Amino acid sequence: MTSLIAQYVADVRELDQYLAGRPVTLTGRSLTLPQIAAIALYPPAPSSVFPAPLNSATYAPSLQLTSSHELREKVAASRAVIDGKVAAGISIYGVSTGFGGSADTRTDDPLSLGAALLQHQQAGVILPSSASTSLRGIGPMPLTDPTHGSTMPAPWTRAAMLVRANSLMRGHSGIRWSLVEKMVECIQKGMVPVVPLRGTISASGDLSPLSYVAGMLIGNPAIRVWVLTPPSSFSPSLPPASLPSMTVTGPVPTRPSLAVSPPSSPYLTGLNDASRSTSGPTSPVSSSRSVSPISLSTPASSLDSEDDGTKSFLLDDKYQPTSQPLMTTAEAIPASHALRATGTVPLPLASKEHLGIVNGTAFSAGLAALVVRNSETIGVLSAALTALAVEAMIGARGSFDPFVGEARPHVGQIEAAHLIHELLSGSQLAVDKEEEVKIEEDDGVLRQDRYSLRTAPQWLGPQFEELKKAKQTVRVEVNSTTDNPLVEPPKTKGGEGKIHHAGNFQALAMTVTMDHLRLALAQIGRLMFVQLTEIMNPAMNRGLPGNLAGGEAALDFGGKGIDIAAASYAGELNGLGGMNVGVGVVSAEMHNQSLNSLALISARYTLTAVEVTELLAASHLYILCQALDLRAIYTEMRARTRDVLRAVLLDTFGDAFANPEDLNDVVRKVAPSILDDLDHTTSVPLRPRMERAARAALVPLLEVLATCSSSSPTLSFDKIAQFKEALAHKLEALLTELRCAYMDLTLDEICPPSSPRSALFNIPPMGAAPASRFLAPRTRLLYEFVRLELGIPMFGRDNLRGTVYGMRPQDRMVHQDTEAELEEAGLGKSLDTTPGDKVAMIVEAIRDGRIARVITKMCDGVDV
Repeated sequence: MTSLIAQYVADVRELDQYLAGRPVTLTGRSLTLPQIAAIALYPPAPSSVFPAPLNSATYAPSLQLTSSHELREKVAASRAVIDGKVAAGISIYGVSTGFGGSADTRTDDPLSLGAALLQHQQAGVILPSSASTSLRGIGPMPLTDPTHGSTMPAPWTRAAMLVRANSLMRGHSGIRWSLVEKMVECIQKGMVPVVPLRGTISASGDLSPLSYVAGMLIGNPAIRVWVLTPPSSFSPSLPPASLPSMTVTGPVPTRPSLAVSPPSSPYLTGLNDASRSTSGPTSPVSSSRSVSPISLSTPASSLDSEDDGTKSFLLDDKYQPTSQPLMTTAEAIPASHALRATGTVPLPLASKEHLGIVNGTAFSAGLAALVVRNSETIGVLSAALTALAVEAMIGARGSFDPFVGEARPHVGQIEAAHLIHELLSGSQLAVDKEEEVKIEEDDGVLRQDRYSLRTAPQWLGPQFEELKKAKQTVRVEVNSTTDNPLVEPPKTKGGEGKIHHAGNFQALAMTVTMDHLRLALAQIGRLMFVQLTEIMNPAMNRGLPGNLAGGEAALDFGGKGIDIAAASYAGELNGLGGMNVGVGVVSAEMHNQSLNSLALISARYTLTAVEVTELLAASHLYILCQALDLRAIYTEMRARTRDVLRAVLLDTFGDAFANPEDLNDVVRKVAPSILDDLDHTTSVPLRPRMERAARAALVPLLEVLATCSSSSPTLSFDKIAQFKEALAHKLEALLTELRCAYMDLTLDEICPPSSPRSALFNIPPMGAAPASRFLAPRTRLLYEFVRLELGIPMFGRDNLRGTVYGMRPQDRMVHQDTEAELEEAGLGKSLDTTPGDKVAMIVEAIRDGRIARVITKMCDGVDV
């Protein structure tokens, strides 16, 4: 089987092709996860019925049915079997009998029977009800978001409609080809029935949710529909209160540009607007955007080919949070109105077709496809984050050496180790080759990395295998026939077909897949959480400040809040991962459905796990970028400390070093004591910290000077004090100037006017991505995406200069002037946005596909 890495890269590129204009063709046997994502997550392109708005965005590709005459003939032959048996008065389940535990009833009116099927299945609860508009606004506010708390997001339903159409066209369901055509027509026109979130046990398929799709096709006014198109195109004969209300803002893309950087769609990013309908359910999407479309914010710089992958990102294309929703909430309207407004003719259903629509696993399989797709990103991203963590912790690349996998050849472990090993190639921070030392030369630190780094391939390997298995299982399901009864067309022309009463509707394959995938996500989240917490801890992070504070520890607690939030995400994932939906079934429907899969419920919980893991991954990436910047400062500080020590020694004890080798020997023996003290005093204020480091140099210095091969220097308490004071002063200046260079500050900004300073080292500004030069060419891409493309800077700058809101004198004053201009926070403004907002930007980049493109670039040429 192809590696997860290769599959992932292929999937991302396939989706881009569809967003660039390649049509999706349904064949009944070749539906892919990227195809489902392209149709489900994006609105249909405008047509003559619905012209494009002034500000356009990415649309779903065109959807077409295969031109295969053989397949159409197979569908017709399957339908002929039903027609023939009905005409002959033969009793067929679901055509002349009741359903499930009521299959002991009989009728010769199959159309009325089908209508009764839809009627009893449309029992899901949708709030607010269409009959309660006069009471809207009376009573307490709801505890959950009323726009989506009881309805499925539109992408779930669009995915289900696509999967069901693909299944019905296989020729095993006894339906007409025109039914498949009508379903595809509704998908193309952006018609989405409002479907209850709960109420299916996914046993005889997802009966209830699919009954709402059937209700839309026949134009049942009791079924409400969202139409994902501009309002200006609706027929003026419709009542104004029933019209969808949408506005779109944003730049107008050009079709050629889509091949490089498909822009974002307003669909999903603004449909959960605060506005409320007066005629029923109001939101076709959930507040989650875990399956949201790809954003316009991915510049070509993250996609262009570069030999070393080091092309810098465009600084003028930084992500900017939208100031208003890209699209307002679309109001639901009766299905009859939606069909008329879109110029769609209702389709009266024939015998068996009612059952043919509802008796399948399309909702479970459709949502599972979207969940697996997003989980795939999390899996590969976790390996990329591990590589960044190895660099930030000065870890060993050797932990991922191919020999380790050869000794324990689990496929997933080999793939994960190979990816991390390749991502670290060329890093200046990761230890590429461990040097062997004598016991007496060993300084007593850990001889190997901690488990969160060293055993990452062994931890991620089973999850990689689970992701591949989940993808394969879902791919089979969405290209299967899940009806009952199944209709086998005659094998020869004029032959007799067969009716098979079986149970392909039992969706336990989806339940087990989702249960296992949810556990895999929890395991991935556990790895990320442990890496995050260890890198925040000064007792474990090899010399970095506690909380990764960029400023002084007393007034800068860095990522402490994110650390706490990450613990909540990990805790929630523990609960979700340990939940086994598949074993919690209860008997239903007169004990006929005594075994029921609850597949859609499991998929919903797994989507929640995906969302939580995305929060954790974004938090981890945010923290890692800070850690890498601090590691770069740490690396430069260590290198320059030796130069500072050399200069102070010459200034103070110049007469002792006639032989240059003696000076080198002193630096070599004294510097480790200074550096070791700096590693263990990150929480100490700057000046006392440097005084301690200077004191740490005294004992080894005196020992070396006492045995100096040149003439012994003249030692006095004054000279020792002079050395200590000069060294502390210069080390303080060095770290201060490094902080300024890395955080784009001047000395005047951080020094009070009463104590001005002049630069001693003249360190030039390091730019917006100061750690780049230390990173491997592949990992650099992800770091630069955060720093340059999203524009998220290293944090600590405001703490150093005292501009955190509440630190400034003006923030502590009572403002009386109601006419004064109010200050706004944001990236690049005088008042920064919150750490949580910055993490949210990364979450959005994960969910809308921008990070997927960066990962794809990182993985170019990496395969097992």
